[in-house]
Amino acid sequence: MKRIPQLDSLRAIAILAVFAYHGLGIRFLWGGVDLFFILSGFLITGILLEARSLPLKGYFLQFYERRARRILVPYLMFLLVTSCFYGLSWLHHWYLYIFLTNFLSPLHVPYPHPFGVLWSLAVEEQFYLIWPFAVYFLSCRQLKWLCITLITLAPLLRAFVHVGDPGDIYVLTPFRMDLLATGGLLALMWREKPLWIQQVGPVAGPSLFLLGVAGFRWLQHRGINDTSPVPLGYALIFESSLILWLGIMVYALSGWHVEWLRTRPLRFLGKISYSMYLVHFLFLTLLRGLVHRNQLTVVAALVLTIIYASLSWFLMEKPLLRRKSRASGQEPLPEPIGIGAI
Repeated sequence: MKRIPQLDSLRAIAILAVFAYHGLGIRFLWGGVDLFFILSGFLITGILLEARSLPLKGYFLQFYERRARRILVPYLMFLLVTSCFYGLSWLHHWYLYIFLTNFLSPLHVPYPHPFGVLWSLAVEEQFYLIWPFAVYFLSCRQLKWLCITLITLAPLLRAFVHVGDPGDIYVLTPFRMDLLATGGLLALMWREKPLWIQQVGPVAGPSLFLLGVAGFRWLQHRGINDTSPVPLGYALIFESSLILWLGIMVYALSGWHVEWLRTRPLRFLGKISYSMYLVHFLFLTLLRGLVHRNQLTVVAALVLTIIYASLSWFLMEKPLLRRKSRASGQEPLPEPIGIGAI
């Protein structure tokens, strides 16, 4: 898939939203993770659709090799750095840190506080295990219907399936799969009718964004928020978030007045957003134990996060992504990223 410059900046917006949520407690900005999921669904589906011409073995080898190069080294580095401050007790449950970190809270497994962000990485990793098979073996028409089915099913699960802790709905893949499927459906539409998206995007994008905001406002008026243990509330809150961030995504794809999304600083933050996401909560947690002024803590944590992520990008991530693929022997394509796709 040809790189779309403004999508880099959407990753920057997503990580800054998550940082503001964790650092300043700004309600509903947890939805930055939802934007990451939509981006992952869109970009990964696009990559897989282009790779379907490869033999089966090459198709899977190329995809998983690229995912490993993108995700693994920064992830292991994050585990190492965090262990320097919090010890190695998490190794008692090491197996959960391979594709299953979103089960830590539901299983009541203790873990270092900064590891809390890893649930979203696990959701994407689980997506990577299943979605390549769907894209390879299903026709585009069948894939569209699968996306529509998942988009419909997830809110129904959130509304009617009861789990021990309502917060578990937030971290378990079946309850969040509508975001990834929405990105996948958008990728299929972009592949077939990019001009149509560009034409309707200037109206549809802002309209969806405002509809999502209206949904949040209505829910707040009804006394339902992101901490309310109300199953129907969870369904509607997450749908409002999906619609809001989908609107931003459609607007970006439309190309209408997106020059501000193509600025170098914003795009660079998007490129380093994976490591920023991994370590931002670590720096916030450590600094809060040392500095009691919250605003100063947040600014210092943001600076340290950007420095760490920049070093990670230039010293590890970028060199790894530039290597030739052993599966195809070709130069790597521009790397699209979400969270773990990040």
